[in-house]
Amino acid sequence: MAEDPFFVGWNAEMPKPTRRQMLVAGAGLLAGAGALGLGLGAAAPSPGPGAWDQGKKVAVTGTIYPEPYTHLLTEDLGYGLRPVFLVGAGKDRINVRPALTFTGAAVTGTLIERGEHAMMAVDGIYPDPAPGRVRAGPEVDLGEAVLTGEILDAKCWFGAMRPGHGKTHKACAALCARGGLPLAFAETGRCAEGKAALLFLNARGNAFGPEIIPLVADPVMIRGRIVEVAGLRQVRAKFEDVVRL
Repeated sequence: MAEDPFFVGWNAEMPKPTRRQMLVAGAGLLAGAGALGLGLGAAAPSPGPGAWDQGKKVAVTGTIYPEPYTHLLTEDLGYGLRPVFLVGAGKDRINVRPALTFTGAAVTGTLIERGEHAMMAVDGIYPDPAPGRVRAGPEVDLGEAVLTGEILDAKCWFGAMRPGHGKTHKACAALCARGGLPLAFAETGRCAEGKAALLFLNARGNAFGPEIIPLVADPVMIRGRIVEVAGLRQVRAKFEDVVRL
């Protein structure tokens, strides 16, 4: 019985049976890698509908309020009265001259939008030539709630990153939180939905301090109150009522 030729591998022609085996194995590996990539892509969570068109400059008018995060209260975006959070182009908040707060203002920049949520990376802020103070109206207390989910960096979740949630986003979310950008909260399994997030505040309705940073992008349980202001819902909670799961 003839033996298979012994293949050494230098300066020698590969035997035809070995060549066929290598070609078949290589083709199989390529096909398997492609199928695995498609499967992982299909199984990945949806990044959601957030968008940031950095090439489209817009101007929005309204009234600037400094708390709980600097925002422009406006009716210009087609959803009725809504807050547009004002931020820098990077992972930082902006400082607004006191003379421009609580008065009519025009803000220029690029919009970061997700459903009815909006934020603006600001280029400039100017007095509105036809000012009219826009007021949020009374707070509506919707009662106590116990929620499980994730504390989000709102800028990335609104559309600066896709997706802007989950463990892979934790370092980025922590940097944004440290820079004073708004935080939000989405219930478990709803991070990809357009209207799922609540503005995340302390029990007094103010922004959390640096103590909250280690908890961003982690699964947590929150016991707090749901409050609606200017069409945007908030969850307010004491720090000790936020528990990592």
